[in-house]
Amino acid sequence: MADVDPLEGLGKALASLRKRAGFATQTEASDALKIDKGQLSRWEHEVPRPTLENLGRLLAGYGATVVDLGYALAQIAETEPKARELGPPDEDLIQALVDAIRRVEGRQTETEDRLEQLEKDLSRPIRPAASSSP
Repeated sequence: MADVDPLEGLGKALASLRKRAGFATQTEASDALKIDKGQLSRWEHEVPRPTLENLGRLLAGYGATVVDLGYALAQIAETEPKARELGPPDEDLIQALVDAIRRVEGRQTETEDRLEQLEKDLSRPIRPAASSSP
């Protein structure tokens, strides 16, 4: 059996989610999300695919969830014979997506915690060092 790619059709699914979010062009989306247009184009053509962090960023920018991505991938698989032949069972795909988004969310939580701590640190009054008076 050939290696199964659980994200076969990811680029087309991302393009579909972009359009669903109201961005008719990659330029519109790249401007709104502050992502290089060329990079967005490469992700939609899967050369290379986005990292998990960037995938999470795209989903958030498009107002989409992992479930939405799963549905978009399933629609691609239904319309493309190659994807349908090689595609994993739905349960495997959903589990892979859930695992990936959990990793992204974990990093997001860590980052938010660090930012919150920095904000607290910056809001504290700066106290001068205690002086020793005779």
